[in-house]
Amino acid sequence: MLSVQPVSEAGFAAMAEEWRMCLEASDANPLFMSWPWLYSWWETWSQVLGMELVLLGVVDQQGKLVGIGPFCRRVLVTPAGIRVARLYMLGNAWRLAPTVRTEYCGIIARRGYESDVTAAIIPALEELGWDELVCSDVPDDRLENLRAGGFDERRGYRTIHRTDDTGIRINTVGRFGDWLDGLGKHTRLKAFNRRAYLKKQGELVFLGYDEGRDEDFFERLNGFHRNRWGKPAFDREALRFHRLLLQRLHLCDGEPAMSLVLFNGRCVSVLYDLLVRGCRYNLQAGYDEEFNTKVSLGYLHLGFAIEAAFSHRATNAYDLLAGTGKKQFYKSHFHGEAVHFSTFQVVRSPLLKALYGIQAASPPFVARAFIRRVGL
Repeated sequence: MLSVQPVSEAGFAAMAEEWRMCLEASDANPLFMSWPWLYSWWETWSQVLGMELVLLGVVDQQGKLVGIGPFCRRVLVTPAGIRVARLYMLGNAWRLAPTVRTEYCGIIARRGYESDVTAAIIPALEELGWDELVCSDVPDDRLENLRAGGFDERRGYRTIHRTDDTGIRINTVGRFGDWLDGLGKHTRLKAFNRRAYLKKQGELVFLGYDEGRDEDFFERLNGFHRNRWGKPAFDREALRFHRLLLQRLHLCDGEPAMSLVLFNGRCVSVLYDLLVRGCRYNLQAGYDEEFNTKVSLGYLHLGFAIEAAFSHRATNAYDLLAGTGKKQFYKSHFHGEAVHFSTFQVVRSPLLKALYGIQAASPPFVARAFIRRVGL
């Protein structure tokens, strides 16, 4: 028999080790569902966004933590005066404010306890006061577990699909050369073959950030982004989050894997990767867009990093995560497995169900204007 125990903010701050043991015994994502990621997110944005913690621990009869329901809640009043109590999966603030993107979201459950943990958490959530639950960036293999837990229309809920997204995950077990051979010729040229061209022009070096540290890594990253996009990669809150995360990364058996590409001694590209339990995650990149018209620095740097993942015996995957590039979905060119994510709402307020029903029945331009006017 399992029981659900609400976890306070003080309890959240103190449960890093217990969380780690539960997560390691589960199939939940070892980075995004880790205590360092989610607690750093909470510490950074909870007060800024006015969030209330809704963290549910599931324990067995011996008091061992076997599952975690990571949620938070905010009550908002729309411009139309409608009060909405919205639950979010911890690590996301959908349509509320930009924060870092937390992917692979879901309930954490020790292997063998998945159905029982979900069956315990859903009734506990139902007892709370909320009008809708927003589930962001849930991978396909986690969707059915949520639906099977009781969030379906037969019980008075309405599920509204919002967005789909795709990431790419590269299997790095095997030979780097075999992976290269599987690329299209244009991708292979940009990710690998252009090294020879640059080496004829000067000195090309790929190295870890710790080996070539001469200024703050995030300042370099933000500088490249300002030049390319007109804004930094990470604002003040995001910078605070990532610095906290790096301090705590060892608590989920992770380590930084940031890297630089130098040409003739000048840093022309940076890559922000983290390595956690065998997977190297590509969180962000920045480079000199005007470096050389014949060279795609983004592809070139990823080629170096993916080669490093193949060379590292303890690494079995390189995850490019979700999101598109400036002009195209370049990640699909990297010969990896597609990972599909969904963002959806679970609505139980009769008023909200009616309003969303009007939106769904309206032509697109009317629906967008209606939702903006209502403020949902």
